[in-house]
Amino acid sequence: MIEAFRTLYKDRKFTTELQSEEQIREVIKAQLLDEFTHPRARLSPEKKLKLALDRICISTLSEEDKNLLEHVYKEEYINLSTEDRT
Repeated sequence: MIEAFRTLYKDRKFTTELQSEEQIREVIKAQLLDEFTHPRARLSPEKKLKLALDRICISTLSEEDKNLLEHVYKEEYINLSTEDRT
């Protein structure tokens, strides 16, 4: 999964430091919360999920890798939707 994620986001600085699935999940959570964007320009987690799934769909990854990454993104989205962010 680490290599699939690196392939999907090649040329991104954070991918070279990823060593575990837990780290990937942390990056995905940050992406879904749009933490890498200025607060006034942030998109909703729903829109960020759609963008990520679209990126996965059009990638050159194997179907197995695509399914795995889609599953992880959806899991993290559900986790965000059910956690208390007050």
